[in-house]
Amino acid sequence: MSWIDGFFDEVYREFMEHYRGPEMSAKEARFLVDVLGISPGRRFLDAACGHGRHMRFMPPDSVIGLDINLKYLEEAKRYGDVVAADLRMPPFRRRALDGVYIMHSSIGMFGDEQDLEILMWLSGSIKPGGLLALDLANKAKIDKAYAAFGESWNIWISAGPYKVLSIANYNPVTGKIKETRYIYKQGQYIGTRVLELRIYSPSEVGLMLRSVGMTVKSIYGDFDKSPYSDSSDRLIVIAVKVGGAPESLKTAISWT
Repeated sequence: MSWIDGFFDEVYREFMEHYRGPEMSAKEARFLVDVLGISPGRRFLDAACGHGRHMRFMPPDSVIGLDINLKYLEEAKRYGDVVAADLRMPPFRRRALDGVYIMHSSIGMFGDEQDLEILMWLSGSIKPGGLLALDLANKAKIDKAYAAFGESWNIWISAGPYKVLSIANYNPVTGKIKETRYIYKQGQYIGTRVLELRIYSPSEVGLMLRSVGMTVKSIYGDFDKSPYSDSSDRLIVIAVKVGGAPESLKTAISWT
C-alpha cells in the first residue's frame, strides 16, 4: 500500500483549508489564469485537483478537474466538470486540452518512472502550443537545509487549530525526502502521516519535459511571479508543447 492511500484524508483536507486557504488558493489561481491564458470556452485540466481549491477561483467553463479521491471530487464538482481517474493514465484523447496545471508537488509523489509517465500522457493530451504548469518543491532550498542540518531536521507547522511536528529525512543523492508528520489539533494528538517525495532540480525537470515533447518557457520562484532562485519557496515551471513529439510519446499515445 502506497503512502498516498492513507495521506489524503479528511484531516489533510481540513488542515489545507487553514494552511492553503481561500486567499492563498485564489492567489495561486490568478497566477495560473495569467500565465496559462485560462479563459471561458477553452479547456484546461486541473490534474490531481483534490477538493477543487483552485477550480473554485477559475473562470467558468474553463477547467476540468481530475482526481482519484472520490470524496474530494464530491466537493470539486461544485466548481466545474470533474473526472475520476488515476493521474498516471488520464483518459483524454490526443490534443484535447489547451493546457494543464499540476500543483503542490503532485509530480514527485510517484517516483522518477511514473512521474515521467504522467508527463508523457499529459503532453500527448495538450495541443501544440499549449502550456503546462508544474508547481514543485525547490530542491536547491532543501539542499541548503541538508547542508545546514544534515540528513534529518524538524520544524513545527501551525495552521488554524492544527500544529504539526514535521520530521524530514533527506537523501540529496537520490533527491528523495521522507517526512513524518505528528499531527495535533487543539493541543490533542490525532495521528501520524508519512509523506514521500522525489525532489527535482530545474535541469532534471527540463530534461523530463524535453523527453515528452515540451520545452521550458519560464520559471518562477513563487506565485507573485518572483524570479526563481536557490532560496525560493517553490519551483514553478511553465512549459510549452512543441509541434513534434518524440517517437516514444507517439507510441504511448497510440498504444491500446
